[in-house]
Amino acid sequence: MLTSRTRRLLLSAVSLLLLGDISYPQSKVTGVVRSAEDSTSLVGATIILRSAGQSRPFTRGLLTDSEGRFVFEAIPAGAYRVTASMVGYRRLVDTLIVRTGLNERVFFYLHTSPVQTPQVVVTASKRRQLLTEVPVSVSLMSSQSMERRNVISLGDALRYVPGVNFVQDQLNIRGSSGYARGIGSRVLLLVDGIPLLSGDTGLAVWESIPVSEIDHVEVVKGAGSSLYGSSALGGVIDVITKNDLDVNSTVAKVYGGLYQDPTYTQWKWSSRERFFQGASLTHSQPIGLGDFGVTASLSYKKDDGYIENNFFRRLNLFVKTSGHLGENRSLTLFGDVFNQYSGNFLYWRDINHALQPSAGSLGQWVNSTRANLAGIYTNVVSDKLLYILRGSYYYNHWYDNFGQTPSGIGDSSTSSTGYVEFQGTWNVDRATVLTFGTDGQADFINSNSFTDKRSTSGALYVQAERRFDKLRATAGGRYDYEKIEGKSSFNQFNPKLGFVYDLGQGNSLRASIGTGFRAPSVGETYASIQSGGVSIIPNPSLLPERSLSEEVGGRLPVSFIGVVDAAIFQNDYWNMIEPQFNTTGQITFQNVTRARVQGFEIDAASDAATDFLTLRASYTYVYPKDLTTGEILKYRSRELFYLSADYSKSIYRASIDFRYISRFENYDRDLVQLGIVANGNERVPAYITDVRAGVDFASYGVPFSATIVVNNIFNYYYVEMIGNIAPLRNYSLVLTTRF
Repeated sequence: MLTSRTRRLLLSAVSLLLLGDISYPQSKVTGVVRSAEDSTSLVGATIILRSAGQSRPFTRGLLTDSEGRFVFEAIPAGAYRVTASMVGYRRLVDTLIVRTGLNERVFFYLHTSPVQTPQVVVTASKRRQLLTEVPVSVSLMSSQSMERRNVISLGDALRYVPGVNFVQDQLNIRGSSGYARGIGSRVLLLVDGIPLLSGDTGLAVWESIPVSEIDHVEVVKGAGSSLYGSSALGGVIDVITKNDLDVNSTVAKVYGGLYQDPTYTQWKWSSRERFFQGASLTHSQPIGLGDFGVTASLSYKKDDGYIENNFFRRLNLFVKTSGHLGENRSLTLFGDVFNQYSGNFLYWRDINHALQPSAGSLGQWVNSTRANLAGIYTNVVSDKLLYILRGSYYYNHWYDNFGQTPSGIGDSSTSSTGYVEFQGTWNVDRATVLTFGTDGQADFINSNSFTDKRSTSGALYVQAERRFDKLRATAGGRYDYEKIEGKSSFNQFNPKLGFVYDLGQGNSLRASIGTGFRAPSVGETYASIQSGGVSIIPNPSLLPERSLSEEVGGRLPVSFIGVVDAAIFQNDYWNMIEPQFNTTGQITFQNVTRARVQGFEIDAASDAATDFLTLRASYTYVYPKDLTTGEILKYRSRELFYLSADYSKSIYRASIDFRYISRFENYDRDLVQLGIVANGNERVPAYITDVRAGVDFASYGVPFSATIVVNNIFNYYYVEMIGNIAPLRNYSLVLTTRF
């Protein structure tokens, strides 16, 4: 017989079990995010829900769906702050009180803005995270800012990113790169996380990515080899393509313009105006397979060239499809074909004929075709584990009519690159995230300039991220294997360590240290070319570059300015690869024994206390020294100062960009002394001002905009590379419609 006490215990246990099955009313927070300009739904906006003043911190985050909606379920009662942000839009914060059993609704209307408030990025750690959680410097560029500037290539867009400048077509992040004559890159180019460097020269072809299909660009500064391997020595450029494919829409854009005649009559080489024009058509729609959608873009660009024999014709086709395969799996496929026919201009004839090439190079041309096919498969195994499979095939073929190679007149090269990657992300617990994976790549090159070669590579990587209250620590590394046919293989391990301290309100301090490396490309190792009076010969003994990258920085609010991101950095290099003249007057790619680049960067953004005016300014200083010779590294400018202002009110738009790039101190003096580049010592600092003004009738329900663009409005003459005048003042009209 049960005692009275035992009966009470049993009754209590049964009561608890019954009470556990009772469904109490659940609170929800729902909402919609739209554009303030035309009320269209914003897909993929980041929504963060944080508790305000509660004893137990509560934070959740998600992205808006294809209709701009979001839903937070099972929310405890209390006070909350809801933040909505998206690349290219001003961040908005709202407060609300969640009451038990009720559905609280929030509506956000975001205004476009070039100011980059804390956003979700994926490149720095190979997973989605807030910009303020990243231990390295990252800059973002939105599709809206590219549209405002009417940039016709990704390279043109990147010229406005803080800490970034170009030496002709070769990108330089914080002094990491100079000029390597179209061969090799210290910056890794990715498209949706997949590498896109040519297999022969290891070069990024910025024109091959259609600007109309770019959602935003993430620029990671400093060595990224601990996750991305070779070619990420100076940083990573990740192009995130648009993903609003399941909505019926068509966008048509046309532009046309002309170059200003040179001020000096002796420079005028053409009796007619030099025009440029282009058109693009993009269409997106659902395809009737679940939520799959497809987008296709066709663009054509033509430029007569302000310099004689510097014309181009470009044709680009891009297709992408994406959707879900069931509840937890998704698939994305995309591909593009790019063809360019362009003239070749190496150096001016002399300073009195600065817009004309030397007589020997007149009539030279290059024809190139590049094609890329890629796929991304994502499987969310559980709320703690997901994996991603990436794969691509990249075909690259080019030929010209001017190079002299061992097999005759004219260079040609065909390369095929296959790439595969497996990546996993494991949420070990609420405070720990583990990212791990493996990848491999094979290049097959058939070339009369580099000989027929094959290269292979493979890697394993892992990174752990742990949150300790307000401190976030990251540690990881990557092991790489590289092999070029005819050379010994080599192995490299690159560790990384980073810290971020959360100051609250989107502000943080950060520090990182990590190593990097870059294996020489087939082109750098085996190039055998004669062109423009210069002979380039092979160097099979070329060694990989190595680096140590250190940075301390932070993102802080400053009264009357806005948000300021500042960083101090130092990058040490061993075996840095640079083109050098040998004792016989020939160029070969050689290992500069030791180099160091030190500097700091300040990037400030402000809304100027209005809803219609935004300002941004950045200053980058670098001291790039060759520690072997004591000289400044070639083609590095010590100072970069960028300033921009954007005005947007009602239907009116206006903006201005100013860029100051200090004169590079060191360059290929041998080219001047040997008489290959006449007057090659002529170089000045660059002062470039671009302005735009236009109207956009989207807020009135009319899907049409028109913009007038004037680049280099003061027609300032400067060089990025010796013997090459940068673009003259040019005018263009841009017309865009959506239906």
